[in-house]
Amino acid sequence: MAAVAALIPLLTAWYPAIPWEALVAAAAALLGVGEIAQRHEDAKTNLALHETSPYDRAASLQAELTKQEAEQAV
Repeated sequence: MAAVAALIPLLTAWYPAIPWEALVAAAAALLGVGEIAQRHEDAKTNLALHETSPYDRAASLQAELTKQEAEQAV
């Protein structure tokens, strides 16, 4: 997305009839949309990293079971 936005101003050299202001505005819009998408994905990743895994509960139950088995063996 950023590469496309960076190439847009080059269109003024290839097609001089296109107003450069419109191309700069299009590049800024593409960069803005890319930033919004990145922040959305970062928020989803942050939520996923702070969510408790169901395997955490299973691991604690396994540790408790192992502890009980060790106490019975003694």
